[in-house]
Amino acid sequence: MAGSPKSGEIHKKGSPNTSKQIRQPVQYAKPGPFTKSKLFQECPEADIRVLKDAAAKVVFQPVSALLQEPLSAKWSHISTGCTAIDHCLRGGIVTRGITEICGASGVGKTQLLLQLSLTVQLPTELGGLNKPVAYICTEDAFPSKRLFQLSKVFEKRFPDININYMGNIYIEHVLEASDLLECVSVRLAKLMESFNIGLIIIDSVAAIFRTYNNYIKRARDMRKLANHLLHYVDKYNCAVICVNQVATVSDAVKETPCLGLAWAHLGRTRLKLSKVPKEVKINGDLLTVRRFEIVYSPETPNEVAEFLITAGGVVDIPI
Repeated sequence: MAGSPKSGEIHKKGSPNTSKQIRQPVQYAKPGPFTKSKLFQECPEADIRVLKDAAAKVVFQPVSALLQEPLSAKWSHISTGCTAIDHCLRGGIVTRGITEICGASGVGKTQLLLQLSLTVQLPTELGGLNKPVAYICTEDAFPSKRLFQLSKVFEKRFPDININYMGNIYIEHVLEASDLLECVSVRLAKLMESFNIGLIIIDSVAAIFRTYNNYIKRARDMRKLANHLLHYVDKYNCAVICVNQVATVSDAVKETPCLGLAWAHLGRTRLKLSKVPKEVKINGDLLTVRRFEIVYSPETPNEVAEFLITAGGVVDIPI
């Protein structure tokens, strides 16, 4: 076509050929101290004022909001009934996040949970929340006889308080992961709406999730379980305790909590119970000393306490 440039005449004078053009090296900013003055020196004053107002609305809270019951109750503690353990926990089991109690079989995990099921029903001035309990069993049958024995101990210990200890514990027994998820998401939700539950116990999570062969599905189901539990914690200001088993990994590591990091990252506090190779004689009976250890917790240091399990429950070692 007349007047149309040929393929070799595209680059006119003053338009250098890009194939022969030399690229200049990229100039990077030199690192240096980043100060407040440099951040705002080119920002208009009106924009700075808008940023300050927006930050104040997010951060600022009136004093009346800080004194409301939901905010103060988030940091409540449930006494374990054992002074040595309460001292390590700075008051007891906190009503925030998921608390895991792990340990080998027979170290006293269920004994501590049964005692917590009673102490949570006590008034706040005695270390409780004055609330009932939801207890989900996944292993053996619920130890109702032992709970009845401990309830009689509490009736004698607190004679001036009229509490129906056995009637304030709601028990469910499940054996499959699907049943556990349905129980927590559906039946427990209705129970939380009807009663002011102060403590949720799952004894144990390892019995359910250790049978999985698909670890991706197991991690997904554990996340679903944790999400439901954390929702109840935030909405109802209750405590959640999940029991975990331990396994032997090697000769050097005798006891390692099960379910791996996929479960460990879901909990807020991990507590470990074990036996100590020593005994204490009380009323002619030799009792094995137990060890309570805080493995990790965002609010308490890694401390250790020793205790005993007697007919009267979890108690301190007599001096």
